[in-house]
Amino acid sequence: MAQQISDGNDPANTHRMELRLKKMITACGWNRLPDIAAVSFLRFRDTGDMAKAAPKIRNDYQQVVRSFCRWCVRRGRMAIDPFQSLDTVKVNGDIRRQRHSLTDTEVQRLLEATPEPRRTVYLTALLTGLRRAEMEQLRWFDVHLDSPKPYLDVWASTTKNGQKAIIWLRDDLATALRSMDLSGDSIFDVPDMKTFKADLARAEIAAMDGQGRIVDFHALRHTLATNLGRVGVSVQVAMQVMRHSDVRLTTKVYTDSTLLPTAEAIECLPRWQIQKNDKMIATGTHDTPVSPATLPATLLPSLKVISGHDVAQSADMSNTNQTRMDGEETPDYHGDNDGHGKFRGVGIEPTTKGL
Repeated sequence: MAQQISDGNDPANTHRMELRLKKMITACGWNRLPDIAAVSFLRFRDTGDMAKAAPKIRNDYQQVVRSFCRWCVRRGRMAIDPFQSLDTVKVNGDIRRQRHSLTDTEVQRLLEATPEPRRTVYLTALLTGLRRAEMEQLRWFDVHLDSPKPYLDVWASTTKNGQKAIIWLRDDLATALRSMDLSGDSIFDVPDMKTFKADLARAEIAAMDGQGRIVDFHALRHTLATNLGRVGVSVQVAMQVMRHSDVRLTTKVYTDSTLLPTAEAIECLPRWQIQKNDKMIATGTHDTPVSPATLPATLLPSLKVISGHDVAQSADMSNTNQTRMDGEETPDYHGDNDGHGKFRGVGIEPTTKGL
């Protein structure tokens, strides 16, 4: 049955669907097609051990049973899909497993402490972002090392999003792959968690950091996303490398913001030089100083972006500008009027007639 409803030809994917479908049938007590209902599935999905599983796993089970029901509807064996209006588990904001991205020093120690061929396995995960299941299903005919730009073919039946992907290989990774044993069919023997933890221990990397974030094999994929952000790759490019359809996954979930060069980013911002008149400016009425915030825009300090070669010129121009401002914007306080009923001060207030 799983072979019939499977949307791909990959035997491993079909086998996973069959196992999950059988597990749900047993747990929910479905003996006949009319027994399949959303209520019993929700009891299975949201209680017991399944409630502790990651949202993705719980949604995968829902996708399997939905595929089965849609297949039954198309074949006329069920009238409707009982899950067509059932919402999936919310993923964003409900991350059960927080992961720690490795620093450059930690990556260096891990690669140096790990023997081959596991070292190449870790290097591949760090530079491609391939998931464990995707790496396990790669075959040598998927690897194109003789191409001018080496790359991997990852088939739709093996990817999480169900889409085929081309993954480019950096020169050092391509060299490492060429040195591997090419006699077998599969490429990678991905280490289990026990072996991975032993490699972490040899590299003196804690399996959990001070914030409670764990380091597992999938943390290597998180490390790739974080490093893409560190080197300034655009979000659009990072999404393509990570094969994400939602930008929030790339920026919020997979990128470790604590490792981003935020201090260096601040240093790269433009620098400004403020040119201002330090003399007190009076209103022209009672010689009372006023706050710069109350002055017209033409009297406020000017703000401009400067580059290194503009600094000297700006310093020279400041004296000239000061003289101009003193001549044009400073009131004449040698008398209130010129004896003919007219104010002669050239200040902030305009000359008034008829006073």
